[in-house]
Amino acid sequence: MAKELTVREMARMGGHARAKAHTKAQLRAWGKQGGRPELVDCKAVARMMKMLAEGKSQAECARVIGVSVRTIGRAVSRAKGSKFPRLS
Repeated sequence: MAKELTVREMARMGGHARAKAHTKAQLRAWGKQGGRPELVDCKAVARMMKMLAEGKSQAECARVIGVSVRTIGRAVSRAKGSKFPRLS
């Protein structure tokens, strides 16, 4: 397998050039390893859910944890789904 590309190298190449120069498997592998790190980890979600259960607002939780209210809203919806383990 060829040397892994950095994000800067991939951006410089452009989509068509990158697609011609590498296999689909390589492109898929690079795509799966990328992405932004999550701002709210499992510990922060547990803390947030505890604060919400105590009657705190999402805005208060956001201030304490140090993220935006929208980030708290997304974390709450994920916590109610299956992304994080169920918290009681």
